[in-house]
Amino acid sequence: NSSWLSVDGGKTALDVLEKMVSVTMMRGAQSGGVVTFEPTHYNYKQDHNSSCPSPPPLKGVRSRVVNAKRTDLSQRIRRKIVRDNGTPSLFGAHPRLKGSNHPLYADNDNNARLVRGFFGHTRFATTSKASFDGTHPHQWSPRRNHTVFSSRDASPALLGVENFITHNGDFEFFQINSKYYDVALLQTWLEHVLHHPMPASVDSAAIAGVVDLLRTQGSFALSARYALCVGLPNSKVEMEPSVPYPTMEEYEDIAKTFENVLMDMTTSGNHNNNHNNHNHNNNHDHNQCRDGKYERDKLIAAVVAILKRKLEVLPEKDVGDSSTYHTPSSRRGKASPSSSTAISTLSKFLSSAPSEEEHGGGDLHLFVRTTVHAFFDNDLLQTAKLFLENAKGSFGLSISSSLDAHRQVVLAARGQTMSIAFYPKKGLVCYGSEQAAVKAGLNYETPGGNATTDDAHSSEADNAVRLDLDDLGGEICLLDWGYAGDTQPAVSRPNR
Repeated sequence: NSSWLSVDGGKTALDVLEKMVSVTMMRGAQSGGVVTFEPTHYNYKQDHNSSCPSPPPLKGVRSRVVNAKRTDLSQRIRRKIVRDNGTPSLFGAHPRLKGSNHPLYADNDNNARLVRGFFGHTRFATTSKASFDGTHPHQWSPRRNHTVFSSRDASPALLGVENFITHNGDFEFFQINSKYYDVALLQTWLEHVLHHPMPASVDSAAIAGVVDLLRTQGSFALSARYALCVGLPNSKVEMEPSVPYPTMEEYEDIAKTFENVLMDMTTSGNHNNNHNNHNHNNNHDHNQCRDGKYERDKLIAAVVAILKRKLEVLPEKDVGDSSTYHTPSSRRGKASPSSSTAISTLSKFLSSAPSEEEHGGGDLHLFVRTTVHAFFDNDLLQTAKLFLENAKGSFGLSISSSLDAHRQVVLAARGQTMSIAFYPKKGLVCYGSEQAAVKAGLNYETPGGNATTDDAHSSEADNAVRLDLDDLGGEICLLDWGYAGDTQPAVSRPNR
């Protein structure tokens, strides 16, 4: 309900949030934080006359505090949110949250309205001291621009990508190729594959790093990294990798082959450049590739043919020779590599010869196939599913991404409680590890009045519904409130 922002500038919404934090503090009140997402710029011009306006690019705004001896954590978190997300008001009035009067957050005929979500956590340090670095929400990789294909546009856009998680419980082991690795080793390995130092030594920060590897939908560069690091028979976790992993610049260069083939299929469907012998439908779009096996196989075959030729023309000394590598730190931040450099890096992990797969070498076709499937399938729900399938420990999770926050967030439970309350008349959803916390929505009236319903005399208590996730067997909940300009299905093909 847009009135939570527009009527009083978000004051009542923050009242609800403060109450929820206050209740959740029984689980721990040493530190806490909240992340919310907002447009990268508020002068973004939304075309409300379009039947499918695109969502604006979003950025995460994270507010974290470490509590003092005699202060109230819920009040300190609220003040920090207001400082980070508020705009000053005159005459001592309560500051308004950014966007409270902006058309991006206003109701319109196209249902193209941003919804403001606040995803937070309070912490009691169990295995480490309470510190700012250890305070949730956690993020491993800083925001970085990537070429991203959306469901609406045939041409990709350069979008900032960043992921955040909150976590109750303990993350102990993660599995790759049927072998479990402890978190300490995983943290060191993540520094090598993500090319960014560990942001905090707490186990929850490692979850954020794994999410960076898994959430790849729409980006071929991120999908290629996923395939290389966890999707091949020889993928493994190492303290000191024998061959340094490609840099993000090299992944982006490798991704250009995938992008060019997909765009050719999107615009004309004509692949007569020696890498496709089919003369099928000339009006492909990448949504057909997303949902159709034939189109995906066609894309895979075309990319394999191109990369195989590139691998075959490499100088022999560059193939499988790790001595030509520089360390990740020495390569980081340099200019974009040439195509031959990126392919040479790729060759250290792959082979175009199928027979070499028997000897532990990576397979080119498998790499391309895994990359393509990750590009189409590794959305927010699939990310949570892949993580929980391969992780050992106890988890009360929230996972959010700048690519999805205009319409989605994932909540999950296994070994830790998680409840979600829906207030349809108020237009409000509350979630938390404590059942009592999600009842906070009952105690506050919607600014401007509740939404109209057929039964005007029914109370919110008669309409509200609480969902307690199955913390024994494990359960994932995807919250999707939709966005008119985003025609991507709520979940990718493996979960339909």
